Amino acid sequence: MFKEIKKQLYFRKMALLCNQGVIDKKIVPFDDDFYEKMSHTYFNGIPISMHIRYLKPLRSMPGGCYDRSLLMFFCFPNALLCRGDNKDLELNYGKENARHGWIEVDNYVYDPSLTMRFDKDLYYQIYTPTNVSKSTIEEYCQIKERQEFYDTITKTAICDFLPFSKKRTDLINIIPLIIGIAQMSENEQFKMELENWLSVIQYDEKEINDELNERIRSLII
Repeated sequence: MFKEIKKQLYFRKMALLCNQGVIDKKIVPFDDDFYEKMSHTYFNGIPISMHIRYLKPLRSMPGGCYDRSLLMFFCFPNALLCRGDNKDLELNYGKENARHGWIEVDNYVYDPSLTMRFDKDLYYQIYTPTNVSKSTIEEYCQIKERQEFYDTITKTAICDFLPFSKKRTDLINIIPLIIGIAQMSENEQFKMELENWLSVIQYDEKEINDELNERIRSLII
């Protein structure tokens, strides 16, 4: 019973801090400028801004915050990639599911699950993260495989998705899936941005299939 009382007191305090943070504008949604800065880096055939803005999993989905914070991290050279045990997750889902990922830029925390920017001190007050680790880009890339992954993401440009470019055939599976997600979505802005992106890269499913088949034939011959 005492444990449950402590839990309820924690969440009451958390709610009060969050409400005041919103009033004081120390907690705000990711703005257009933040998304714009992520729109020039690409993963799985679309800008990372679209992954973060429209392809958001539930907060309780294990590992989702790790993947999303890593993609955000790649978009900001001065960011810190952070991992820690958040108190709210521990109380709701147990210690084994308390790990969370976010990034920090200057004095702000960018939470990839909430898609909110927090004043850093307030974020630590609210979620009281423990066992926190932080990495710069240089520290992250000390492992060879991570350096290769980072280079693959950050050195990809729009021109790599245009007809007969090196990543063109990478679109053959992922884009139809994303189109399907957009069609099921009620978010008209998502549909519009995806349509604009497909127009920019001159997406044509039949043409891409023909290009892939031609590459296969050239390898066989």
